[in-house]
Amino acid sequence: MQTLKIALCFVLAATFFVGCALFHKKPKAEETTVYLYEQADSALPAENHQTVEIPRADLKLTINPFPTLTEKDVQSAELYDTAGGKAIFLRFDAHGTVLLDEMTTRLRGQYVAVLINKRPVSAWLVDQRIINGQFLIEGDFTDEEARKVVDDLNKLSKKNTSR
Repeated sequence: MQTLKIALCFVLAATFFVGCALFHKKPKAEETTVYLYEQADSALPAENHQTVEIPRADLKLTINPFPTLTEKDVQSAELYDTAGGKAIFLRFDAHGTVLLDEMTTRLRGQYVAVLINKRPVSAWLVDQRIINGQFLIEGDFTDEEARKVVDDLNKLSKKNTSR
């Protein structure tokens, strides 16, 4: 009887470890995120906004807590040379193009904050409607960071369109 209990404990332990091994997910490589947030009214309740500081621009913005556009809306990305270094040129998919058009129509005179990997990198004062789905990010990142973002966004875009 004692042998049966020991054998049963051994089988249960082995089953537990095999089950854990089967369902253990490997951690994903760090995925690049790109979020475009709308400026929000700071008079709103705290749960309806957040504050970010935009480096280089020395700007503190109150933004909506939910992004309007994300990396999932990007169709392609490429590096773009500017006087200040590399910039990131985004082309949005059809859904992103409509959202960008609507957002830039509605937010004229307000800011759009750009966060890459949850870090504020730039803010753009909306002075025109963007109907072509193209957006240039110039901001607080190195040329190497810009290259990595572009590569990651293009890989994600290919993955999303192959589904």
